[in-house]
Amino acid sequence: MQKSPFSIVAIVFGVVALFFCPPLFGVLGLVFGGIAKSKDEPLAVTALIVAAVGLAVGMLLGFVVFSSMSTP
Repeated sequence: MQKSPFSIVAIVFGVVALFFCPPLFGVLGLVFGGIAKSKDEPLAVTALIVAAVGLAVGMLLGFVVFSSMSTP
């Protein structure tokens, strides 16, 4: 069994980015996913996809939530 520590960290950051501070955790997920890709980890591509989706969807959810809160 091959270990994928950077990929796993990137996946966790990508999932966390859906709910908490997407610019921080999404970018960290992409960075760790890039490191995993450079180390040829088997889950690296999955980690990059999860981090990118977490960043994009988290930003979209944040925009929707905060724009609905400001509407009287």
